[in-house]
Amino acid sequence: MTEWFSGYVEANGLRVFYHRTGQASNKPPMLLLHGFTDNGLCWSEVARYFEEDYDVIMTDARGHGHTEGPVNEIPTDLLAEDAAAVIRSLGLGKPIVFGHSMGAMTTSALAAAHPDLVRAAILEDPPFFAVVRLGSEINNRSGDAKKRRDTFLALSPQDRFALNKQNNPGWSDAEIQHSVEAQIEYNPEILEPRQKPNNFNWREVMTSIKCPVLLLTGDVEKGGLVSPEAANEATHLCPTCEVSHISGAGHCIHRDRLGETMQAVRDFLATHRAN
Repeated sequence: MTEWFSGYVEANGLRVFYHRTGQASNKPPMLLLHGFTDNGLCWSEVARYFEEDYDVIMTDARGHGHTEGPVNEIPTDLLAEDAAAVIRSLGLGKPIVFGHSMGAMTTSALAAAHPDLVRAAILEDPPFFAVVRLGSEINNRSGDAKKRRDTFLALSPQDRFALNKQNNPGWSDAEIQHSVEAQIEYNPEILEPRQKPNNFNWREVMTSIKCPVLLLTGDVEKGGLVSPEAANEATHLCPTCEVSHISGAGHCIHRDRLGETMQAVRDFLATHRAN
């Protein structure tokens, strides 16, 4: 198994921690942006899948993992500027950018604001809600998240693993362990209500994206965020967007159905990799 490089890069006032599979290679770059309370290594199985053909870079977002810097706020446009700075600082040129959840929002905002920095965008279950969520609902969820985190941190390492395994029975043990570590590492300030990106206008962003886009969706009844109606609306707002529904997956599509997800991404990249 190939060893990965890890280190820090100065970007947008941060010391961004990242892992990279193909440093100094001639392979096309692929930047992976994780979801809320995850970290870069939560992409490990995806990176292993693509490392033979791509130079895969997995960053820890602001307030997550080992990235160092201010966490006063983490609005989507700021996370997009962080990603743009990483691309420039690492000299990635125009990478493929693949984001999950919060990372998918970041990817869409990045593609809209910096078309020169994104070759193709892959959006895994972004919160493209049909109706804007109310601030009170977000505040309540923040309180619940703090309670869950405190309870989680009070558990032994073995019980943390067992709890995650119980909640995600279809995930591999490696995925479970990475998830456990990420939940310990993130800065609790990101749980503050002010941090929630509830003002993200995904419709406006999608109308501004010109590069090829793959929108990955799961089953709403299993926790997927993108309804069929929202996915259909996204394709009308962004003519370069195509949708791949992964049956049987919830919100964490690549963890729930890795093989099907990777095949959908590979088929998409076979068409758009050289564009």
